[in-house]
Amino acid sequence: PFSSSAAAAASSSSAPSAAAAANVASSPAALGASSPAAAQGRYGSGAKRQTAVRQLEYYFSPANFDRDAFLQQQMDGDGYVPLSLLNGFNRMRRLEMPISEVATAVVSLSSALEVDEARERVRAAAR
Repeated sequence: PFSSSAAAAASSSSAPSAAAAANVASSPAALGASSPAAAQGRYGSGAKRQTAVRQLEYYFSPANFDRDAFLQQQMDGDGYVPLSLLNGFNRMRRLEMPISEVATAVVSLSSALEVDEARERVRAAAR
């Protein structure tokens, strides 16, 4: 029989538990900068970044853009739309990604979209 006082003594020992050791070993700091987890960025998993890019690609797809008068009105003379506007759309807002992370995701994952040099605007890539 294992008494509750023995359980309390065992759980309060100074040796870290196996679970605690596993958490430390898998922390971003322990993984190092070259790990896949570190490469994903602070604000999202690879899946979250891909979701953001897919959503933006849909907004600029001919199936959507050709019938989206609002988005067409927001486009400047060079064909760019502010990322701040797009990031405020419901589906983008739910991802909770800052504009800088969205711009980085577009640059690294999309061949259908272009981001301006200031990383503040996006447009459909020339086809």
